[in-house]
Amino acid sequence: MIGSFIDPISVVVISVPLIVACIALRLGAGVHWSLVLRDLGVPLGLLMTFMGFLNIAYSASDASAIAPATAVMLLTILYGGLLASIGYFWSHRLAGSVDALQENKHVKWWAILAPLIFFLAILFWVLGMVNGFEVFIEIAPLGVFTTTALVALIISKKNVVHTLSLSFLLSAMINIVIGLIYFYQGDRLGFGIAIMGVIYSQIAYICLYFLAFKLGGSREIDTPLMNWHWLEVSAFLIFMFLAPITLQEELSNIESEKEAKALNFRIEELERELRALKNYQ
Repeated sequence: MIGSFIDPISVVVISVPLIVACIALRLGAGVHWSLVLRDLGVPLGLLMTFMGFLNIAYSASDASAIAPATAVMLLTILYGGLLASIGYFWSHRLAGSVDALQENKHVKWWAILAPLIFFLAILFWVLGMVNGFEVFIEIAPLGVFTTTALVALIISKKNVVHTLSLSFLLSAMINIVIGLIYFYQGDRLGFGIAIMGVIYSQIAYICLYFLAFKLGGSREIDTPLMNWHWLEVSAFLIFMFLAPITLQEELSNIESEKEAKALNFRIEELERELRALKNYQ
């Protein structure tokens, strides 16, 4: 039973980047480890889950293997959520002492680049495992992502970091809606647009989180609130792509049962006619 909740690869892709980020940001930026766990646990867990989701969608050939693969995929959300919860409650325990950040001019560049590069390295490693290199570049969601960020920067007069963080969330939502439109029209391309749109946005959000400590504006990202928004967007994607399929299958089963009953009724009629014909002879 316990073994169902343990997956070595999921543990590595979640815990190792967070450990590196905690150490580097603590030594070079004065950021308490609880804040790093609180801020990055959820988005990192969701990102790795969608990377696994991408693998299932494009690589699964056996329908019976989808459910077990999905269970493993969801472990990254569980791990990331648990670590984020620990960081969230620990930061409340030490409220006031963990929120003191160094001024961005005193933050070391190596403290930002080290976890950023390590995160990207883990990401490419995961892409290699899920055969995602071939499907990672999707022009449509990438165009929506880029356009949304540029328009937000042009229109908004707020802090650049704050503006970009919100634009990433918005572009993810737009790509999901565009993907659903294609998907319900019977075009499988819709799924790729939605899932890649979310992946692009979450990768950019995590990178922005690291860079914000040096560029200024790290306090402008309301990370606990943003984490809730990322959960809402992700739940919307999963529900809208999976629940309608379940409903469709249920309706198909009902229709099949009706056809089976009609067929059985017809067989019984033919048997009665055959018996009547034999008696007549």
